[in-house]
Amino acid sequence: MTKRTLSEGLGSWISSLHFSGFTVLIVALIVVGGVTISPTLTTFVNQQRENAELRETVRLQNERVNEADAERAKWQDPSYVRSQARGRLFYVMPGETQLSIIEDVVIPEDSTAVTSDTLTEATSNWARTLAVSTLVAGLSTDLPNYLPEQTADESAEAPAGAATDEAAEPAAE
Repeated sequence: MTKRTLSEGLGSWISSLHFSGFTVLIVALIVVGGVTISPTLTTFVNQQRENAELRETVRLQNERVNEADAERAKWQDPSYVRSQARGRLFYVMPGETQLSIIEDVVIPEDSTAVTSDTLTEATSNWARTLAVSTLVAGLSTDLPNYLPEQTADESAEAPAGAATDEAAEPAAE
């Protein structure tokens, strides 16, 4: 169908309609009724929307009141008050000893590290290091505050835990 045939078909359909006075009167009454009811209907819809918003506000306020009542009921319980005093204020009962951890060390998780499935040899002899450290600590006559400072060269040569070269000699015997 072309545009011309479509418009001719629509024109013939419109010309086939016959409007009577009653039809025109009914259409006019519907239009006047719609115009008359439109402001009232708009007001009704707005009021319904406001009512829904107010109902939601009341519901939220009731939830807050219920939460406050539940919190107040908790604080009426002596065991809850006692547990809060222990947790928040660090109170203890008579005869108890309180232990507090200050600045606890947090170990970060290292998920990127790959663990090897092969064994590796230790580069130092831990048994010898333990023996030398024990002998140095036991045979030292100097007070810990007065031990001589080692240089970088001496500390590289001495086993771990040895204070001086002289103190390491008894370990070799």
